[in-house]
Amino acid sequence: MPDSVGFVGLGMMGAPMAARLLKSGHRLSVYNRTKSKAEPLLTQGAVWCVSAGAVARASNIVFSMVSNPAALEEVSLGNQGILDGLNKGGIHVDTSTVSPSLTCDLAQRYRATGRVFLHSPVLGSIPQAADGTLLLFAGGDEDAYRRVEPLLHLLGKQIWRFEHAEQASHMKLLCNLFIAGMIATLAQALVFAQKANVDPRTLLEVIGQSQLNLMIEAAEAVGAPLPAIEIAQQLLVEGQRAGFGKEDYSAVVKVLQSQTAK
Repeated sequence: MPDSVGFVGLGMMGAPMAARLLKSGHRLSVYNRTKSKAEPLLTQGAVWCVSAGAVARASNIVFSMVSNPAALEEVSLGNQGILDGLNKGGIHVDTSTVSPSLTCDLAQRYRATGRVFLHSPVLGSIPQAADGTLLLFAGGDEDAYRRVEPLLHLLGKQIWRFEHAEQASHMKLLCNLFIAGMIATLAQALVFAQKANVDPRTLLEVIGQSQLNLMIEAAEAVGAPLPAIEIAQQLLVEGQRAGFGKEDYSAVVKVLQSQTAK
């Protein structure tokens, strides 16, 4: 009998990932804090559940894609959370970018109750989520991984395997570290290009979003300072204070422009 699948978190990345699972023929139960975001999936045959726990009760395997560690902790351990709803042997696969300390803790908590938590953060953006070409870092129990591997291949074109959940979390943050460094450099290059009357469209576009706070916290936990990333974070904080909080890394360009104008 095939596994029943659930998905919690239907934001910009979660919705296209869930759609791929649904289109592959799986019965899909879904939950999102804002039900309207689930409507396109519901019209295609997904089943609405009133909570993350209800998704877990209806599923053997539950995926989640949420915005931050607090949200993951809430949908996992909160009232009507995934851990409460999963039957023994059930698997929760989180694909969010969150802290390694949290994924390690969740793996231990799930294991103590006879359930399994896997962490499989993804690298890519909305187009890759829609066409199934994400890069995935899968960490956790080997038997559980083998069980969810066919589903992961629906979401991504390549998977890197890790023994522990927190190793996958660290790997995602390491990738984001490189991205953050490139973004800070690109921002300076765009300002330079503008000042030099060079068309900035000839430069690469800014790449997605990354989690600078998580990088800094995770690096501090293992004693690895990240001074360059802290500077990049300061630039982004200045951008938020200046009212650019809803923009992408182009906000850094505006901050640098304002500094050069002083």
